[in-house]
Amino acid sequence: MAADADPSDSDRPHQAARGRVPRGLVVGAWAVVVAAFWATVLATDGGPLDTLAAGLDVAAAGAWAPWALLAAYALRPLLLIPITVINLASGFFLGAWPGLAVAMTGTLLSASIGYGLGAGLRSSHDVERWAGRWRFVTMLRRRGFESVVAGGLMYLHADMVNLPAGLLRIPVPRFLAGIVIGNALMLTTAVLTGAAVDGTLADARFEVDVGLLAAAGALFAFSLALAAVLRKRLRPVPHEAPGPGA
Repeated sequence: MAADADPSDSDRPHQAARGRVPRGLVVGAWAVVVAAFWATVLATDGGPLDTLAAGLDVAAAGAWAPWALLAAYALRPLLLIPITVINLASGFFLGAWPGLAVAMTGTLLSASIGYGLGAGLRSSHDVERWAGRWRFVTMLRRRGFESVVAGGLMYLHADMVNLPAGLLRIPVPRFLAGIVIGNALMLTTAVLTGAAVDGTLADARFEVDVGLLAAAGALFAFSLALAAVLRKRLRPVPHEAPGPGA
């Protein structure tokens, strides 16, 4: 009977609409900030990489370099800056071992923020739409941990892993463990490459440590080989039913 209907049922579309407004405003504001940042970068004479390099030269000079780099890692998912640039800077400014420690800490910080953004924007409609358009999201739904590891090994842009993982609510411990394992080789390669170079990022006056650069190249090749193996492992089996992200 109509009289027995739950009064709250008629309010649900309005509640959903109210829930979408703040999310839309957040996405819109985020898009404006990203667009303004990259428009400013692209408007410079030197181009985006030169501008980022000059900014890191200034921010990471002196005793505050580790904290400046961690701040860059925290801002990275908000401004969509490639994480490889900051990993290179960590090795360049701090050297191999301190650079690796800061790069891993910063990678976890950056990944957590990206994951949080995805979780905050989550809706069932978004999940289905992403899964329908992008195969990697389907992989995340089937095998969350392995897919996060594979994303790092395949050198996917960090936001192409972190945001979907947040949307799918991959369990946080598994997500962070996958970030550590999947990104360890990639960030080590970048940090060693940065540590192999001496000079200034903006002026590109370099003196290269051939040994460190060779080690970075070997790790890069090894990570690509592991990525190929893991990618083959994650290839869907015919008639395999998709499981929940785990």
